[in-house]
Amino acid sequence: MGDGNSVTCKGAGTPYGSSTSPKSPSPDCGYTYRTSSAGQLDSAYAVSATVHWTVTWAGAGQTGVFPDMTTTSNADFRVAESQALNNGA
Repeated sequence: MGDGNSVTCKGAGTPYGSSTSPKSPSPDCGYTYRTSSAGQLDSAYAVSATVHWTVTWAGAGQTGVFPDMTTTSNADFRVAESQALNNGA
């Protein structure tokens, strides 16, 4: 996750729907940064995501499997910090 932590998700996850808010937390597998990325290189967390998957196919009277396929992607995420004060009023 770029901050020294990692997340491992199980299963295919929930399909993204057109009515789903992109600001909503993940129902299956998410991550919340606890500190801003201000002290990082370029003020962003360097994140790498890897997906391991298997393809099973059938067609024309035949079947097959492509096992152990992997896709990896990298992105930089800027994380801002928001502070709140609750004075009990």
